[in-house]
Amino acid sequence: MELTELKSMWQAYDNKLEKTLQLNLHCLELIQTQKVKSKLAPLYWQRVIEIALHAIAILLLLIFLYKNFFQFPYAVSAIALMTFYILAIVMCLKQTIIIKRMDYSNDIVTIQSSLVMLQTHIVNNMRVAVLCIPTFMAYPIVVSKAITDFDFTSLAYFDITSHYQGNWWTVQITATIILIPLCIWFYRQVSYKNIHKKWVKHIIQKTSGTRIRKAIEFIKELESLKQGVI
Repeated sequence: MELTELKSMWQAYDNKLEKTLQLNLHCLELIQTQKVKSKLAPLYWQRVIEIALHAIAILLLLIFLYKNFFQFPYAVSAIALMTFYILAIVMCLKQTIIIKRMDYSNDIVTIQSSLVMLQTHIVNNMRVAVLCIPTFMAYPIVVSKAITDFDFTSLAYFDITSHYQGNWWTVQITATIILIPLCIWFYRQVSYKNIHKKWVKHIIQKTSGTRIRKAIEFIKELESLKQGVI
């Protein structure tokens, strides 16, 4: 066998081996990205459902506001709750957009960046929700007034303000004054710049959810496998 023929055979073998490696890498990418998709799909639909529920809550609050627009305490309570739900919808929309726009054909670094961005939005969602806890004190006022406005006698048990015989405003103001500084402190503490604190790290890990962590792990595993094949 001549040297030229031998070189040609080795070249053909190298080309075949290269194609095999590329095919293996492609299969690995398909498997891992499919795992990421399977983890993110339930989260996407969860956020879609939350958006729908928040929209329904805003609609109901608009009806309540229409009936009580000129009664200052009730109007302010309804507007405060609507503001929270609008913020919640915006944050949910941002997460659904990130998931929907995620291109799994991109390089690993790009996919990782998208997942980290999604994780950050989820943590910020929780921080804002905690910051808005004082706003939730408006629920008893709105519910109690709605029961009266729409004559829901069967729900009279949930008319919390009447149980306090007119002292609910004192309870609400006191609770709000106590909660506001606590919520602001929590909002400032729970951030990635304080990740070195064990309790902050624990909260962030719990909040970001198992699905996101698993998705990031799958991408890291893919990167390791690719390096092993190459």
